[in-house]
Amino acid sequence: MKNNIKATYKRSIYKTFTWRVIASLDTAILAFLFSYYGNEILFFLSDIGLISIDFEVTETTVKESVTDGLLIGSIEVITKLIIYYFHERAWRIGWNKQSDSFHHSKKRSLYKAITYRIIGSLDTFIISSFIIKSAKLGGGVAIAEIITKPILYYIHERIWDKQSIGNK
Repeated sequence: MKNNIKATYKRSIYKTFTWRVIASLDTAILAFLFSYYGNEILFFLSDIGLISIDFEVTETTVKESVTDGLLIGSIEVITKLIIYYFHERAWRIGWNKQSDSFHHSKKRSLYKAITYRIIGSLDTFIISSFIIKSAKLGGGVAIAEIITKPILYYIHERIWDKQSIGNK
């Protein structure tokens, strides 16, 4: 039993790091896009009536936008490693009482993806808004992640479900 518990911790750590690499790359790319193309995105959304632009929009250079994206992605490495680890541990509570069919089900993977995305989007919004200096653009990054991250996370979960590390 003790070895099984150690194995589940090991699995959680491995999953944490593999997910963080994938997710940080996604965040860095999205942050760059919103930092650099933010004006165009905001003007487009304003033109179709989804938002109103009631502030002066500033231009950023490619270098500034790359820096913003990398900084946001780097900060998230730390915050999201912590968040992901505790999220993974929370989902392991009572795992041995779950039916095998639920524990390895697509439904469980979907529930995990949704709960993690809610927490992760809030973290992304706060960090992106601070770095890009725009709540609307920070919100844009967080909203874009609502689309990209669950897809990536679901794929990550399905791949890990086929791994035996800490799953016995």
